[in-house]
Amino acid sequence: MKELLHDVILFIQYDGTNFAGFELQPGQRTIRGELEKTLAKVYQQKISIISAARTDAGAHALENVVSFKAKNSIPLDKIPTVLNTVLPRTIRIIKAEKNNGHVRHDAKTKIYEYLIFNGENLPPQLNHLVWQVGLPLNLTAMKRAARYLVGKHDFSSFCAAHSDDKDFVKKIHSFDICSALGGSFVIWGGVKYRLIRIRVTGDGFLYKMVRNIVGTLVCVGLGKLTVADVKGILEAKDRQKAGRTAPAQGLCLVKIRY
Repeated sequence: MKELLHDVILFIQYDGTNFAGFELQPGQRTIRGELEKTLAKVYQQKISIISAARTDAGAHALENVVSFKAKNSIPLDKIPTVLNTVLPRTIRIIKAEKNNGHVRHDAKTKIYEYLIFNGENLPPQLNHLVWQVGLPLNLTAMKRAARYLVGKHDFSSFCAAHSDDKDFVKKIHSFDICSALGGSFVIWGGVKYRLIRIRVTGDGFLYKMVRNIVGTLVCVGLGKLTVADVKGILEAKDRQKAGRTAPAQGLCLVKIRY
């Protein structure tokens, strides 16, 4: 009699600061590596996972989704507790559910956020969560430039070199650029800080696409590029035309919608 496989999806969060990204890397500590090592220990068998998204080295996630199959069962409501007792504290299982599809192919949209600390004297507690840009950013110009990127386009200009992506056409549903928490400044410890949040929702993203877009929009905010330049960069389909790649630590995968 064939042994029954239990098909499970996990909703996970992680701080990617000390990891070489999500995907397996030879000789490197990765999110997937820690998950598979923990699953193998708990289930006493080799387990490979499938992920909905693969984040960069140093990037974070409030919600990524993975699936796995195991030959023996742990009650779904017990899985998070069991796995979290073994996983490093920088990776947390939020919930587990029965898998009824494919976590990657069935994903409809992904939401990413990028945080920018706009000013001097960055609080040390934020060092691994934001990109510090010291000079004032023109948010109005950045918002106007981002409008060119909404919709279905060839995003070759924003795809990292040496990517294994084959289809460069993606659809961005929305861009939201604002000061975090809805105000011009965040008050922390009696001091005013300007924290800028860039939230982008799309059906999929190329390798380092969000970080390359953020870097380009920051160039607009600093006056190094014009709003109209962004339209030309998109149409050029040339990575060398776009701005720098924003650092990974400001990027967070917020949610995957099915």
